[in-house]
Amino acid sequence: MIDPAFHGLTAKVHAAGTAAELGFLFCNETRALVSYRQAALVTLPAPPRRSALAAHSGLADVEADTPYGRWLGAVTEHLRAQLQELPAGARVLALTPSLLPPALAEPWAEWMPEHVWVLGLAGPDGRVRAALFLAREEPWPTELDAAAPEYLLLRLADTYGHAWWALTQRRRTLSAFFARAWSRRGVRWALALLPLLLLTPVREYALVPAEVVSNRSQVIAAPRDGVVKRMVVPPNTPVAAGQVLAELDDSTLYNRLAVAQAALASARVELLQAAQRAIDSQQAKAELHLAEGRLREREVDADALQRELEHLAIRAPGLGVFVYSDPNDWAGRPVQTGERLGLLADPGVLGVQAWAPVQEAVNLLPGASMTLFLSVAPLAPMAARLDMASYQAVEAPNGVASYLLRGTIEQPTAQARIGLRGTARVSGDWTVLGYLMLRRPLAAAREWCGC
Repeated sequence: MIDPAFHGLTAKVHAAGTAAELGFLFCNETRALVSYRQAALVTLPAPPRRSALAAHSGLADVEADTPYGRWLGAVTEHLRAQLQELPAGARVLALTPSLLPPALAEPWAEWMPEHVWVLGLAGPDGRVRAALFLAREEPWPTELDAAAPEYLLLRLADTYGHAWWALTQRRRTLSAFFARAWSRRGVRWALALLPLLLLTPVREYALVPAEVVSNRSQVIAAPRDGVVKRMVVPPNTPVAAGQVLAELDDSTLYNRLAVAQAALASARVELLQAAQRAIDSQQAKAELHLAEGRLREREVDADALQRELEHLAIRAPGLGVFVYSDPNDWAGRPVQTGERLGLLADPGVLGVQAWAPVQEAVNLLPGASMTLFLSVAPLAPMAARLDMASYQAVEAPNGVASYLLRGTIEQPTAQARIGLRGTARVSGDWTVLGYLMLRRPLAAAREWCGC
């Protein structure tokens, strides 16, 4: 009578639905038929792919790229030819360190017990596609009778191999797939209507990154060389005309102004003394003119420094929103005359700035239709109109060579504000769906073949 454990294992193999379930069953449930200390399932794919650990006893998941997993894979690769030559019905190899090269035999004591059986799991075509390692301290029998559990294990190995082949091999050929697909009426109708579908007229379009900007803005620049002391107004803050936006460091100018004012006071005293001496002496009258010249020179120096001191406070030329980066990035930063600090933007005239990659360039003529989808409000698109497109490609913020696009938002929503980003849909000329779908592949093919 056949052992009930054999029937139980066969039923579980038939019920397995995935290769992972089979591997777990091979390594853990086989213990119901024979005893062993550890079991490992190693795949044996066709070259040039290498053998890899697929399952192990006591583990739900295995990592093939471990020292133990790599060693088992190397051992299986070494035994590949011997496993393929084993006769059907007796695909078992009694593995010993003597069958391995020294590099693989040396770590044997660290990874395996003394006695190991390697079962070759072959499919219906006879090719071994996996190897099941069963290791224990007791010797495996050298002669088997029909009643021995090890004999049933060899019969079970054939079932294992067939099940592993069934769940891991793709037996459907491409021709069979197309034959089954063509036999369906729906597929034939779809193929018949495909040319009509490809000729459907559609508008060419491109989706490009975009940002909400102001179409009426002024550049706020540094009036002189210096160091930024602080940014008075936070970013994106509405300001009034004449309001201080930023201040440059004034310590050096204050020191120079103090020296100039002291020199001016000394020149006034010298002029007063020269005027008093000119009453009694004709020679002192000549010194009076020199003292007056020095006084006027000191006054000019002091006035010039005072005007420069007033220019240290950078003021808004009109109403708007002051747009710039983080204030901490500007504090203590040296600037040159005319260097841009930010923009004074009018929030009432909103526009869109977009960057169309060179590969996405469609109709970039003024007046083209645009639709802006903000990231914060993707369900509230805004209609816009293309006003300008650069002739030369520039580097976009994402580092891609792109054409700079500027447009006007015709219907702004409540969520729209300066600085918000999203995606702009730039509509082009009318074309057919087939060209829209094949435009990129055709362009790539032309670049590849050079025609």
